[in-house]
Amino acid sequence: MANKTLFKSLIGKLMPATDALNEERAPAYALSPRHQLAQYAATGCLNATFYASADDQLAKVIELCADIDAEFIAKMAVFCRERGFMKDISALLCAVLSLKDRVLLNAVFPRVIDKRQDAAHLCADHPLGRSGS
Repeated sequence: MANKTLFKSLIGKLMPATDALNEERAPAYALSPRHQLAQYAATGCLNATFYASADDQLAKVIELCADIDAEFIAKMAVFCRERGFMKDISALLCAVLSLKDRVLLNAVFPRVIDKRQDAAHLCADHPLGRSGS
């Protein structure tokens, strides 16, 4: 049987202190913008969830992309389409790329937008189209 008091003095000493609060206002760890975008790209559905509406998620992804280099955004678009089978978020990332780096967009477009329906998602998700401009 394990001695539960043997390592009791180490609990908490080796863990880094939390530096943020989660949606429930509980202690959490802040993620870098790249990590946050990766998390949204891999798990985001751009639909209403318990903690965020679809519009909140859309705004957050666009906000995160503003501070992230185009190459990382392109890689995330390809990854979430090919490995995560995510259509909407990858189309959104292509829309952001259309504003940041058209050369990269041309490189990733055939890998991300592989059906006519996906191209329609791209047009609908385009940040300029969503804003009414």
